[in-house]
Amino acid sequence: MSASRDYFVSTYAWIEKPLRETVVELVDGGWKAVEIMCEGRHGELLDWSEERMAWLKQIGQDNGISWSLHAPITGCNPASSDTETILASAALLQRTMRIAEELGCAYVVVHPGEREENLDDPYENDNEAANRVVSFLQKVLKATEGYEVIIALENVPPYPGLLGVEASFLKHVVQKVDSPRVRIVFDVGHAHLTGKGQCLMSLQYLLPYVISLHLSDNKGEKDDHLQLGAGTVPLEGVLTLIRKFQYSGSWVLELRAVPDVFASFEWLELRRAGNN
Repeated sequence: MSASRDYFVSTYAWIEKPLRETVVELVDGGWKAVEIMCEGRHGELLDWSEERMAWLKQIGQDNGISWSLHAPITGCNPASSDTETILASAALLQRTMRIAEELGCAYVVVHPGEREENLDDPYENDNEAANRVVSFLQKVLKATEGYEVIIALENVPPYPGLLGVEASFLKHVVQKVDSPRVRIVFDVGHAHLTGKGQCLMSLQYLLPYVISLHLSDNKGEKDDHLQLGAGTVPLEGVLTLIRKFQYSGSWVLELRAVPDVFASFEWLELRRAGNN
């Protein structure tokens, strides 16, 4: 396969393999843009030695690879009101960002976090949680002053306790932080799970802040990460909308199975060729 420089491929589909083995396979496969999912087995990146990091940086330079990182989800809750949790989350994100800066990543994907337990008023506390995320991000930005890497908040699936499902939550946080180093990664599969028509509405609402798209498909029930065209995500509408907006950010193929990555690549190539 001759992989397009236009598309990032997430290591999510290779998550059961060691990261080094995954990187070699992707480089040998011709991919020129890789998003490392720092979760599961690939979370090992955060503990790599200087020697291994030097190898990763060198293989990227030798093969013209663009990198991005998906920060850990486990152990990182920017919305927490617990001081120890916030300190641990900030340390984890800052460590991820140091690696991202060293690799020359444009951005690091971050989930906004989870609601606190035992809420009496979930709406009021969602607003408070948004303000805690703002405060968290401001502190991390200050700690990483001088970095070029952007923090990209991702919209998440509508699962119990998760924050960042609603587009309004993300927009509120980004606007309140008011920094060019805080933007949004829009996951079309996650948005589709929030209801019919919501994917395109949310994307249009957030597009001025979107620097990357996570692409996968599902049938509106679970975050299946199916190959493009295998579900009901309005992908054709997404392509039309971003063309109209003249979107210039990255495209990330975030699939669960390796064969689906290649099928999705071909799906995108056919549709983009048809619109040239």
